[in-house]
Amino acid sequence: MALEIQQSILSEVADFLVSQPSLEELANYQAPPTIQQYLDMLLDKNGEGTISAEELRELDKILAIGSLMNLAKVKVILKHAGKAYS
Repeated sequence: MALEIQQSILSEVADFLVSQPSLEELANYQAPPTIQQYLDMLLDKNGEGTISAEELRELDKILAIGSLMNLAKVKVILKHAGKAYS
């Protein structure tokens, strides 16, 4: 399941980026509910100390993808802020 979810996340993000979203769409991007639910489950298991080594690697990968998307969102917000003050 982990590899399937990882491929799903990568495919989802790639499809979204290929669609050439507007800056507003990029800033508002949210992971699909199924991916968010899986992430929540991994975070719960990590917090409880019951996460396996494979699940921990999967969690790290998902969080890395999330960090990339969050960085893009911040850059969009800063770009809009710069235009507002120009």
